[in-house]
Amino acid sequence: MKQPTQKRTIQVNVRMTEEDFDLLNQAADRLWPGAEMTRSGIVLSLAKIAAQNTLRHGSKRGRSAP
Repeated sequence: MKQPTQKRTIQVNVRMTEEDFDLLNQAADRLWPGAEMTRSGIVLSLAKIAAQNTLRHGSKRGRSAP
């Protein structure tokens, strides 16, 4: 059965260092080896996983200062 696709309606621009993106890219390669992913797909997928894990496990660390 085909999963319904979600329409993305909110745009977010992110600036990060090459080292930060390399870290995210390595994590994506470990989770989805060989998958063709866009930069935005990597960031969105990993952010969604982190958000779900945080809500599931109830992290109480709070936000870090910019």
